[in-house]
Amino acid sequence: MKKIVSIDFIPNFEEDDFELIKQILKGYEDLKAKRKVEEELRKYFPQGEILFFNSARAALTFILKILKNIDSRRRVLTQAFSCLVVPNSIKFSGLKPVFVDIEDDFNFYLDDLKKKISYDSLALIIQNTFGLPAKIDEILSLAKEKNIFVIENLTHALGAKYKNTYLGNFGDITLLSFNRNKVISSIIGGALIIRNEFIIKEALKEYEKVEEFNKVNLKKLLLGTLIFGFFKRFYHSKILRKILKVLRNLKITPEMISKEEKLGIMPKDYLKKFPEELYPLLLNQLKKLERFNNQRKKIAKIYMENLGTVFKISDFSEPIFLRYPYFSSKRDEIIKEFSRENIFLGDWYFCPLAPCDAKEEIFGYEKGSCPKVEEINQIIFNLPTLISEETAYDIIEKLKKWRE
Repeated sequence: MKKIVSIDFIPNFEEDDFELIKQILKGYEDLKAKRKVEEELRKYFPQGEILFFNSARAALTFILKILKNIDSRRRVLTQAFSCLVVPNSIKFSGLKPVFVDIEDDFNFYLDDLKKKISYDSLALIIQNTFGLPAKIDEILSLAKEKNIFVIENLTHALGAKYKNTYLGNFGDITLLSFNRNKVISSIIGGALIIRNEFIIKEALKEYEKVEEFNKVNLKKLLLGTLIFGFFKRFYHSKILRKILKVLRNLKITPEMISKEEKLGIMPKDYLKKFPEELYPLLLNQLKKLERFNNQRKKIAKIYMENLGTVFKISDFSEPIFLRYPYFSSKRDEIIKEFSRENIFLGDWYFCPLAPCDAKEEIFGYEKGSCPKVEEINQIIFNLPTLISEETAYDIIEKLKKWRE
């Protein structure tokens, strides 16, 4: 049976990660792991207070509540062509999302950003979509002019650089994700690096009140990941989908986005601290970050040379390519054919706010407000980058058959 290639199904996990999960289930602890994780992160972010959470979306809600408490403004600028968890985080914090259109780098369209900034703008969130750095200088200049807090979202872009400096060292706050389909993964998790001294004191005080992650739920996550990893390696895609559905029904493997979140409702146990037991797994992944990103960049270069590009890389940028964006009007047919051969291509982003089975108006998005986003939504899909060169060339040959 052909090995499954997937962007979403724990693509970062290797044998040593699964072995570590088994050890953690047996009670393995490393009391120094958290400190070691912080030391690894300091290689990328020398300055700032680091706080860990059960998810990036929870971390974003946490820090936006802090900003709301220290500033009376209420609007947060974020781009469409994103995930609905971002506007949810804004709304859960008692603030209002304002959606901005995108340019050819899939990040903020500066002219639209300028139009939508108002006297009541509190913060802006730079997405760095697919690991492609946004136009950092221009955005920072505009934020400084309007006295707006800057949140660098690195959920796609941990390890990417701008002007030879790692992203995350430019704004007031940096957001990281360790979810299962991000740059590195500890199954769940996220973090904040807070660089603005004005915010740190209040954040530390509030962080003390955040509850610990539920131990029973953690064991389910660990066990579900082991089961899922086993079936991913040894079974056909149709069986894998059935297994995944069973695990979700048993609440052993959670959905990436819950039913409540799709309705704009904050789930139970939404905001928690990062589980202490998972620091060894996060540390193991952090040590692989440079290797992972180097491979992603190598595969992206192969795609560029053989398929061309549908995007523009901003000046002075060094992307990491968490995913490689590609366009085709025959997208749905291509994805279906690839899945028959156990190659699962990515769906970022088929609608302004993914996933597309949610109603966008719930999150404050007005149809037609971001025309470039809505145009690209119709034709974009994503290719995996953390794969072998052989697999990349196989994908390229299959795609060439669909050239229009």
